Amino acid sequence: MEEKVLARVVSLRLGPLAVEGVALARDPPAADSHPTQLRALDGFCEIAIIGGGIGGVYTAWRLAVDTNAVRPSDVCLFEGSDRFGGRIYSVDDVPGYEGFVTDVGAYRFHRQEHPMMRALTEDALSLETACYTDPTMTLPMNVKECPEDVRKFWTTRTVTFMGDLDAGKEPDLSAWTPRMPFLLSDAEKWGPGQSRRERPTLMDVFSGNKSMIPELASRWDRLKDESITFEAAMALADEVVADARKGTYKGVPYSDVSVVQLARDAGMSPEAVAIQAAFRSGGAAVFNTNVMAQVVASARKAAFERLQLGAKAPAAAMIVPVTGKGASRKRAGLAAVLHAMLDAVRTAGVRVHKRHRAVAVRRWDRSTIRAEFANGGAVTAQRVFLNMAKADLRALGAASEPMASATADVARRVDAILSLGASKTYCFWPSAWWLDDLRLTAGDGQAYDDAVAQLRYHDGPVQCADPANVSTCRGGLLVSYQFGDSTQAASGLWGATHADAPHTPTSDTDALTVLERRRLTPRQRLAWTALVDGVRAAHRPVAAARNLSARWTIPEPDVCILASWFDIGLHIHRATTTLSDAAPGELFVQPAPGLPIHLVNEAWGDNFGWAEGALQSAERALHAHMRLPPPGWLNRLVHTAVIKKFNKGS
Repeated sequence: MEEKVLARVVSLRLGPLAVEGVALARDPPAADSHPTQLRALDGFCEIAIIGGGIGGVYTAWRLAVDTNAVRPSDVCLFEGSDRFGGRIYSVDDVPGYEGFVTDVGAYRFHRQEHPMMRALTEDALSLETACYTDPTMTLPMNVKECPEDVRKFWTTRTVTFMGDLDAGKEPDLSAWTPRMPFLLSDAEKWGPGQSRRERPTLMDVFSGNKSMIPELASRWDRLKDESITFEAAMALADEVVADARKGTYKGVPYSDVSVVQLARDAGMSPEAVAIQAAFRSGGAAVFNTNVMAQVVASARKAAFERLQLGAKAPAAAMIVPVTGKGASRKRAGLAAVLHAMLDAVRTAGVRVHKRHRAVAVRRWDRSTIRAEFANGGAVTAQRVFLNMAKADLRALGAASEPMASATADVARRVDAILSLGASKTYCFWPSAWWLDDLRLTAGDGQAYDDAVAQLRYHDGPVQCADPANVSTCRGGLLVSYQFGDSTQAASGLWGATHADAPHTPTSDTDALTVLERRRLTPRQRLAWTALVDGVRAAHRPVAAARNLSARWTIPEPDVCILASWFDIGLHIHRATTTLSDAAPGELFVQPAPGLPIHLVNEAWGDNFGWAEGALQSAERALHAHMRLPPPGWLNRLVHTAVIKKFNKGS
């Protein structure tokens, strides 16, 4: 453990820095300077937090507000753009639909599977939440169960399989049919030795009591036993994780093996694996995660199913923050969580600065670290938290800390992290035809189209003049959520090629592109046509199943918004030969030994692709290196297992 934060009074060399980054300067900015550039900052902060995503804002909030562990004026929070949130991006100014809050990045969390995010949102911040699968937000807060999120149809390799639209049942794709457009032998259709009623899946070889991981298989039935307590389930999960860290697969540590490798050894061919890519969001790339990471995720998820939750929202469901009462209730956007903390941080007196994009982090002297910004400014600090993803960290350069002083094991594990790109597209109509004409109020549709990869009928801001009458509803629909293109050659690539400009760690561009029907450029029209044609083509089988007239068609939307996260995506930890027995989180919270720099981001946590991972990484750094006590609003067993023990087991 390191020393506690120094309690001495710290003053800025140039006087106080103004909130929102209007810093004092020696010289006025040039008349022709870019409007987003600020006057050079040259100051000192006891603690510098670089990056205004949820990991960075949470770190500032925990230090200066939730615990009062440090004086707020000793903390500086820097964000490189005009917007806080990172991949949490809630848009409320869509032309013609102002106030319809749309999450074009991260957008939901699970009440049981993400205990930190739930407790932070509902208990610490007292925000209201509701069913993610309720499109009009009219269900009561404490509804027992949310509408089911089932796949209504799959279109894969140009063949569409329809489910029962009214009963909410997915297409039955467990058994082979001659229509299935995959070139599998008879043995491969179900897998060697498998029942002909059921096709093998990647998760079949990994999870369950027949898992190829004996540490998991031997305890699976007990982990899933609904009669055991949360305490017993957590102890059992700790056993699984601890034994798996010592276990091997054919003599190879689990951290060095991918789930796909297990599937290949179980007899699944590349074509059989391709079925999984077609029928699972994220495709086969997700299953290249190392086995140890999946063991931790599976064991913890099973244990969290016993976690007792409050009655503010459904006991176990995907949820979203909401605002308003009764018929006026609507989605608040996931950024509501971040901004609740940010408002408290500003009020407390933390020094908050926008438009300060870090370009280098260096050792300055024995006791300080210097961060340099693209606008020519710099700050020195005694401790630095980097709220950065892998791409952002690498963009600082090999000479920047912490990678310049990182151990070989850290460098290898950073290199092994895959940034999985994605894109999201929402379109807005004056009439919510999916609710009214097609009666699709919840669930997904999977299209075979790079422009319309996946639709979610409960995802998008909808407002109704009469919530009981869907014909009065208008708003947005998620028409594409894309992690892999139709060739599986790249993730989210189509969306990225139609962004106004690339959005990367070194750019000053935004992830969002707005397409207005009456103001399209020739290049934007390419994307527009693909979107409209794709949405119409995807729903022809659905319209036929509803016996709609052949003349029925989906009108052109008023506006579509496309967010490209191709270069700044979510992360998975691939299999690699490690150079120590340390858990990844132990290394990432302080990647350079003795250097007080900490990584806090979803990329460095155990919960890949979720805000929960960012909170975990931040809380681990705060607990291990600043000795912050466990949050009073977080279950103590969760803190002990996930934070204190770094998910290493008992």
